[in-house]
Amino acid sequence: MNDKQDSTFDKGAKSMTDVLFNQTQFLASLADDEELAQELLVAFFQDSPQRTSELREAIDSGDALTASKLAHSLKGMCGVVRAERLSELALNMERLSRDGEMDQVKTNFDLFVAAHRETTDQMNAYMNH
Repeated sequence: MNDKQDSTFDKGAKSMTDVLFNQTQFLASLADDEELAQELLVAFFQDSPQRTSELREAIDSGDALTASKLAHSLKGMCGVVRAERLSELALNMERLSRDGEMDQVKTNFDLFVAAHRETTDQMNAYMNH
């Protein structure tokens, strides 16, 4: 691994300690509107797997431009629902894609997929409280 790769992986690993789903900030950003929170989470559950799948295809085909655009879209989706770790990983993928660092995009993508599973578990627990 070169220094750039090491720092990228370290950023992904460091994010493991960050908040997956910040329920408090999420509700506060919606003026504590529980109904709107539920709607946004449902939309996230519907849209994010499709975008994630499309991003995987772009990465697998080496399409850095499409990967950057999809990562940007995921970053926004994750930000809306206050999935901080996912937003950070998506931002990393967006930047790395723009730089043509597709091997590192793949590394961050793998971290993103694992974090997405954990995050959606937390979101489901919140929705079912």
